[in-house]
Amino acid sequence: MGDRLHRTRAVEDGRLGDGLFVGGAVHTGGVSQVTGVDAVVPAIEQAVCDALDGLLRTTGGVQPPMVHMFSEGRVPVYVGCVSCRRFVAGEDAYRAVGKLGHLPGTVEATRLLVTWEAQDLNVALQLPVDPDGSALVVLDAAMGGQVLRGYPLYLSRARQGHPALIPGWGPVQTLTDPPLPQPIVRLLAVWRLARGGDGDAQARELEAEGYRISWYGR
Repeated sequence: MGDRLHRTRAVEDGRLGDGLFVGGAVHTGGVSQVTGVDAVVPAIEQAVCDALDGLLRTTGGVQPPMVHMFSEGRVPVYVGCVSCRRFVAGEDAYRAVGKLGHLPGTVEATRLLVTWEAQDLNVALQLPVDPDGSALVVLDAAMGGQVLRGYPLYLSRARQGHPALIPGWGPVQTLTDPPLPQPIVRLLAVWRLARGGDGDAQARELEAEGYRISWYGR
């Protein structure tokens, strides 16, 4: 991601079709066969976990920050996802991640899953890094608040000279309305305040800047 200033390499591709493709790695089908946001969110979250596991084992990289969008009352309730553009660590990273909230607000999503790898984002934002604090972070956000689920990662090298990593997963840790990195706070504020608009036009603008957008069912 960015100019390779990160300790890991972010995925540059992701798409949604008949199944869910996250970072071009792991997919799961059947999303359209369940109804209601509460029923669909766990399937998307598990797919994100599976995708990261597979990506670490093959490349040692992680997905960029991503936003999965849901809309209660829509069929299907899963709208799609936005993957962050490339960025340089520092101010550019703050701007890039914060702008992930624009499309969810435009399409009037009612719930988001925002995902990132904890230490990768810390590097990008030039925050302190904890070598033992690797984790997949899943922020489950509604209009009235959010719950953070952290999936600790214990990484070991597959073999000397190879980028692949072997992930061990710790028990999920859940926090309600936790402190969040500033660009994530901005992302949520933009989403909650910007209601409605031309989703296709917004998507074209974001794609021109390098964001990856995957509409479910298109």
